[in-house]
Amino acid sequence: MSTKKLSKKKQVWLILGLALLALATVYLGIAVYFSSHFFFQTTINGVDASGKSVQSVEKLITAEINQYQISIEPREGEAEQIEGMAVDLKPVFDGTLEVELRKQNQFLWPAAFFQESVIEVETMVDYDKEKLREEAKKLDLMDEAQMRKAENAMISKYSKKKGYTIIPEEEGTVVEEKKFFEVLEDSVTNLKGSMSMAEEDCYVKPEFTQDSKEIIKLAETMNKYVGAVITYDFGDQQEVLDGKAISKWVSVDEEKHKAQLSQEKIAEYVAYLADTYNTAGKSKSLKSSYGANVTVSGGDYGWKIDQEKEAEALAKNIKKGEKITKEPEYSQTANSRSGNDYGNTYVEVNLTAQHLYYYKDGNLVLETDFVSGNDSKGWSTPVGAYGLYYKQLDKTLRGEGYATPVDFWMPFNGGVGFHDANWRRDFGGNYYKRGGSHGCVNMPHSAAKTLYDNIEAGCAVLVYQLSGTESAKAKAQDAAAAVVQLIGSLGDVTLESKGAVEHARSQYNALDGTARGYVSNYGQLEAAEARIGQLEAEAAADQQAQAEAQPVIDAINQLAGQEITLGMKGTVTNIRNMYNGLSEAARGKVTNYNVLTDAEQRIAQLEEEEKANKENKEQEDKDKEGQEQEGQL
Repeated sequence: MSTKKLSKKKQVWLILGLALLALATVYLGIAVYFSSHFFFQTTINGVDASGKSVQSVEKLITAEINQYQISIEPREGEAEQIEGMAVDLKPVFDGTLEVELRKQNQFLWPAAFFQESVIEVETMVDYDKEKLREEAKKLDLMDEAQMRKAENAMISKYSKKKGYTIIPEEEGTVVEEKKFFEVLEDSVTNLKGSMSMAEEDCYVKPEFTQDSKEIIKLAETMNKYVGAVITYDFGDQQEVLDGKAISKWVSVDEEKHKAQLSQEKIAEYVAYLADTYNTAGKSKSLKSSYGANVTVSGGDYGWKIDQEKEAEALAKNIKKGEKITKEPEYSQTANSRSGNDYGNTYVEVNLTAQHLYYYKDGNLVLETDFVSGNDSKGWSTPVGAYGLYYKQLDKTLRGEGYATPVDFWMPFNGGVGFHDANWRRDFGGNYYKRGGSHGCVNMPHSAAKTLYDNIEAGCAVLVYQLSGTESAKAKAQDAAAAVVQLIGSLGDVTLESKGAVEHARSQYNALDGTARGYVSNYGQLEAAEARIGQLEAEAAADQQAQAEAQPVIDAINQLAGQEITLGMKGTVTNIRNMYNGLSEAARGKVTNYNVLTDAEQRIAQLEEEEKANKENKEQEDKDKEGQEQEGQL
């Protein structure tokens, strides 16, 4: 039993040994085979060299080269071919295959069943590169007229739902010749049957694709901009700015591929807000304290957007993509955004009535008469809506030719403001027409103090005129002013002024007691009346003197033009006696008195002549008598 068992074991070992020997013989035999043949699954420059010797591979390559053509597949259109013969394609065997075979470890042949061996050698073929390029240039795909340029990836138009999206790039058919010839030459060198121009990147590529960081960043930035929602709060109104409007302000800098936000468009939008919601300088509607609705025009009170600052702020809001509710930047604010911008705290100044009201939170705090700017000198207080600048105690108001200290100063329009005026005894009425201020609103001291104690800077001041609201005092002063003017126009009083004086008196008498009190030159009227009486009395006396003197004048006129003789002495003497009997006033009326005195002088002269003649005659007679007596002797 033991011997049999041992013999069986030997038999088994013998069989195993023989099997291993057979396997070793086969392994070595195959190894010897692969010392001159390429492993299975071996390709050389695209030629299947599995189990083939160098000579066999060379024959295959030669046969393939003789029939070789390469198919060039464009991105668009049909594939085109170039024949190997057209470029003088031929094999070149320089021992490279033998070198590759020697690199092969023949004893590792079993591994070849499990892995491919791809061998690429550079010197398998030779051809005329110039002819290859010439053949390539003949291809339709090289026709520039048929080429289409690549389009960069770009940003879409704005969509309310999607915002901005990236539109993918479009590949073109413009050949990148350098790359194309490189790939073509490599393909021919390696005897490739075809080449895909698109896969080999033989076309000019778009500069930017949908995956480009610049494009992605650009889309993100633009979507941030249009993602902003700015809600402007204007009290009882709102203005919403969203992507729909903002998208019209967004553009792309094509050179830098960056988003641009138009400052000009932003400024235009802010200008629109200002035009729509600014109230500064716009007319105000006021339900006046007199019951009538008044339109207050002029002035600068109201809301006013600082357009430059707001445009800058808005640009920042958009660039941050903010979703906010805000008020714009204001250069000037008002009291209310609901209804009238001045709200229910304001000073109502009626220039016609020369009366003002101050309301605070809708409650009347003060009403008072005042005196405004002098109309006759062109210093009228301007109408309009203004805001109080500030308030100040103990201010000296200065201007051309004056420096006036006041206790309470409240300016609202340049140098025009409210202040006390202790130098005035009365306010209201129509003092402003001829005796008004330099433009300020003069107030009683107590009223100015009340206003000062209750008003604050920024309070609205509404200045207007309202026909029909003239005060009774003003009406009395106006009526009196007409009479004052009549009296003042009398000038130097003569009897011819009697009608004007009587008219002034009748107009004065037509005034009521209040108006008469404003006739400041009434004494001038009385003096004129007295002068008229005096002139009339003088005229009556003058007339009486003229009547008394007239007979004398007539009598003297009888002498005029006559030759005065001694025979007229009685007449002249009689006229003299008549003249001497006149009153002094009547004598003054005898304007031809010189005729009488001339006649008297002529009578006296004639008498002297007569006397002289008589004396001469007597002397002559005496001399003659003496001569006669001498002759007798």
